[in-house]
Amino acid sequence: MKIITNNVAYVQKNDIVCLNQTDLAIPASIFMKVFGNGIVIINDSNRYEFVEFDAPEEIEFFKGIDWMIDYNEVKDLSEEETTALGQSIAEEKNNIAQRFNSMTPEERKENMNMVSQCELLDFKMYSLRDVLWFKQGHIKMELPEGVDLPAGFEQEKGIRKLIKTIFNKRKN
Repeated sequence: MKIITNNVAYVQKNDIVCLNQTDLAIPASIFMKVFGNGIVIINDSNRYEFVEFDAPEEIEFFKGIDWMIDYNEVKDLSEEETTALGQSIAEEKNNIAQRFNSMTPEERKENMNMVSQCELLDFKMYSLRDVLWFKQGHIKMELPEGVDLPAGFEQEKGIRKLIKTIFNKRKN
């Protein structure tokens, strides 16, 4: 997931890993910020952490990547709207796969980028799922300072906190 503001792009480490596995030419400044100190281990303990990019060319680079979920575009979608977006991503992937599968072996060799497109659309669907799970409270994510939580998110947390407080008082 990416969060782009006027002055900065925040990108989750999970997306950086996926970016590094593509054939995109990654600007050197991005590569150095993430991998400049040697080996980087990204796993379940840090995959949702954000890396900050503030150079104008870095921000523009991330703006142009359409397979990364843009938090600002999806944070306030309802579950139904999120599901509809996921279905449209799946349809796009299926259309690409059907076109690829209908090609001759020679045409497939020339259009192997279609396989990569499908893989990136899979990644986009998983990222969309992660945003939904974050909004539902199933996964935890620390948003960068100054980034707004999804609409109603704080209220839900407040209600959960109130319920926990009530039940904890009953135990005593």
